[in-house]
Amino acid sequence: MKVRILSAAALALTLAACGSDDDSPAPPTSVPIDEAQALVLTLHSLGDDATVVFTLEDGAGLAVTGAEDYAVTYLGYPGTYDTAFSMPWHTGERFGCGQLVPDCLGKLVEDEPGHYSFTPDRAPALGDRSETVKLLIQVFGAQASTPPEVLDPPAPEA
Repeated sequence: MKVRILSAAALALTLAACGSDDDSPAPPTSVPIDEAQALVLTLHSLGDDATVVFTLEDGAGLAVTGAEDYAVTYLGYPGTYDTAFSMPWHTGERFGCGQLVPDCLGKLVEDEPGHYSFTPDRAPALGDRSETVKLLIQVFGAQASTPPEVLDPPAPEA
C-alpha cells in the first residue's frame, strides 16, 4: 500500500513539474499612439449622417489606441459640370480636434482598440452641387502621422 501511495505521489509531483514554466507576458495586440512608429488608416464607412468609421494600426499590424489629435475633412465634388476653366473643383469642410482644429468640432470615439468612429457636430456644408463625397483623415501621434491622402469611402453594403 505504501508503494502505491509513494508511486502516486511521485507521479503527481512529476506531472506538476511538467506544467508550463512560461510566465512571459502575451505579445501585445495594441500600441499607444505616441509609441507607434507608423500609422496606417483604413476607412471602413461613411454613414448617411456623415459618421466615419476607420481603423488605425502601426506598421506591424498592431491596433493603435488613444488617438486624440485628428482632423476629418469632407470634400464634396460635383457631377458633370461644364466650365470655361476645365479644372475640377470641390468644396470642403474640416472637423476634428488638435493641431489642425483647435476648437474641437465633432467627437471621436474609440469603440474598441484601434477601431474609431467620428461624428461631426453638424452636417458638413458641401453645397447643393456636390454629388460625390471623399475624405481626408489625418491622425497625429508623437512619432508618426497618417499621410495626407484623399480617400474614397467604400460602397455601402447591401
